[in-house]
Amino acid sequence: MKVIDGQRIASARRRAGFTQYDLAALSRCTQATISALETGTMKGCSEDLATTICKWIDRDVEELFERHDGSRVHRVTNAAGSKRHRVEVPAA
Repeated sequence: MKVIDGQRIASARRRAGFTQYDLAALSRCTQATISALETGTMKGCSEDLATTICKWIDRDVEELFERHDGSRVHRVTNAAGSKRHRVEVPAA
């Protein structure tokens, strides 16, 4: 998945109270990977890593990442509010 803005990842990580090392350990990647995503040296990562990072910093994936083809991943909740589905939306 493509990083929308690495500074958003860095800001969310700091607000969550994590260092790059903390987030890397929780996400099962290296500190260098987190740094590269935040600084823009690394433009993207796997969907699994993006999802894991967002889980730990309490952000929705669509806030920080988009698919490499330019479409964003949007989450919707059903009427009961209990189940979430992913819906691909083409980039505008």
